[in-house]
Amino acid sequence: MVKMIELYFPELDLGVRARLLEEDEPELCEILWKNLEKPLKLFCRHPVSTGEEFSGESRPPRHPVRSGTQAQPLGRRRWLFSRIPPGSVIYAIFGGYGGLSLVYGPCTEPLPARGGIVGKVVKEDWKNMVKAGKAVWHAQYMTHKPFFMVARRWKG
Repeated sequence: MVKMIELYFPELDLGVRARLLEEDEPELCEILWKNLEKPLKLFCRHPVSTGEEFSGESRPPRHPVRSGTQAQPLGRRRWLFSRIPPGSVIYAIFGGYGGLSLVYGPCTEPLPARGGIVGKVVKEDWKNMVKAGKAVWHAQYMTHKPFFMVARRWKG
């Protein structure tokens, strides 16, 4: 059975579904799936200068968790943002914090991603993905208001 997650944006009342890439990142997908037993509320931020990517950060855990570092993130493969295909979902755990990033278009900077690609947005949700990305950018750059997403298991 293919596992899917949804990134839901309450301010927009829309969701973006992604298929987990368990064959590429089995350990990281397993950690993410377990961490989504309950929906996870994430605070979104956008880099505003490096391209069409944004991330959502969770609150720090109360207890120590296995995590990587920015130099050595968890995951089997290392990625540069400029090489990550649009529609990719990145999962990172370092310093005790967990976060999901969504690449919704081209990124120009050859900066290392801080995690592995764990998901691919389904084609039917690409318009929602771009709409969410632009809304996160607008909230950070123009209105300076908090913007949230909720990551959860898709029960289709």
